Amino acid sequence: MHVLFLAIVALVATTTASAQFWQNTDGPPSASTCMVTNSKGHVIVGTPFSKVYRTTDRGNTWVAFDSGIDDGGPNWFPINQISVAANDVLYAAVNGLGVLRSTNDGESWTKIDIGITIAPSSRVSISTKSPSGGPTQIFVGYDAGASNLKAQFSSDGGATFIPIALNGLPSATSSLFEVFLSPNSEKMFVSVAYNKGLFRTTDYGASWRRIDNGDGSTNESDDLYATFAYDKNGTIYVGRNALPGSTKTTNAVVIKSTNDGEQWSYMLNGWDNRDVTNNRISAISFGSNGDMWVTTEKNSGPFKGTNYGEVFTIVKDGLAGDGACSGVVVTKDNHVFIAPTGDPVHRHLDPANSVEESIPFTVRTGIMPNPANDRVSVTVETDVPSNVVVDLLNVAGERVIDSHAAFVTPGASQRISLVTQGIPQGVYTLRAVANGNVTMQTVVIAR
Repeated sequence: MHVLFLAIVALVATTTASAQFWQNTDGPPSASTCMVTNSKGHVIVGTPFSKVYRTTDRGNTWVAFDSGIDDGGPNWFPINQISVAANDVLYAAVNGLGVLRSTNDGESWTKIDIGITIAPSSRVSISTKSPSGGPTQIFVGYDAGASNLKAQFSSDGGATFIPIALNGLPSATSSLFEVFLSPNSEKMFVSVAYNKGLFRTTDYGASWRRIDNGDGSTNESDDLYATFAYDKNGTIYVGRNALPGSTKTTNAVVIKSTNDGEQWSYMLNGWDNRDVTNNRISAISFGSNGDMWVTTEKNSGPFKGTNYGEVFTIVKDGLAGDGACSGVVVTKDNHVFIAPTGDPVHRHLDPANSVEESIPFTVRTGIMPNPANDRVSVTVETDVPSNVVVDLLNVAGERVIDSHAAFVTPGASQRISLVTQGIPQGVYTLRAVANGNVTMQTVVIAR
């Protein structure tokens, strides 16, 4: 009579504070272009290669998704930005493809019609806002060359779009680099490259005013403004790319406005103010208790600011490279993730939320039949997305058949068939390894 033997093994991975500030998460296996985090604490990373990667377990594992982004053709579509809207709906600005939406945390994407024919080499930028009780607003910038700059706006979550006129913006040899919706009002912002300034409209594009004066005067800085962010108080922050001849400061720096862009102040306290030519701010994010995180595209960061950037400190301990990064996010648990250029994503788990913290990780393996004869069917289930490797070992711990690997997602089981024909009868061990955790189960081969 065949006997079903089911073993359930609960594996607990304990995360503790490291001696180094930044810890390598060993993923995703691709360059990172942008990062966001949602209300669940998941981190979603965009890449230049038509894929997003997501971690649901603080970087222990990364899962790739490309449904709706990769069209199966020869071209890659770089994901320029991802924005998190109400109910964790994601909007992605994908260069050469347009604007895509995901309602399942990035697992699949649907292209939405923004009313623009997308050129293959075009650059797309996006900003979203979800007013309380109202539909999501979407502001899209489109750049297919200086003579083809466009902007579109949706007030109904992307169901319809209207054009936003760009009259009054510099056009010759310029580029629409970034767009932004104010969290405080209906004002819209755009940054115009190459180093043409920061502009704002209060009437949906009927008129634009240049506003990148740092002190309330009319003397603009003639630098590039590439990254927008805002904190819980509604203060707006813009990442500034300095040129060598800048009269304000010679390095990249963050400027902020507490009055919706009327005046800006330069946040210089503790900032590394070396002359790093053409250095952009790549990302700005905020943690609990007023912590502020800033990354740069060249080797002057990353930076941690206290009291919303009142004083900055360079934090590089644990990074293998020079500190250049493409992104930074802070999760709901105040865990910080950065994307160093050329390296996997790194993290700093907030000790207040992670010391001796148990991350549940359960693997279930079922074997049928057991005892077995010529074939064993193994069912594997996990509680987190995992690459699982299954081996059959003899009493000496040696593999008696080739290893079998499967990717297992939560809520779904994978069945692996092991051919045991020709193996001597006796007692063997089934070993399943996932994310460095091991579970074992006895298998009897009987003839």
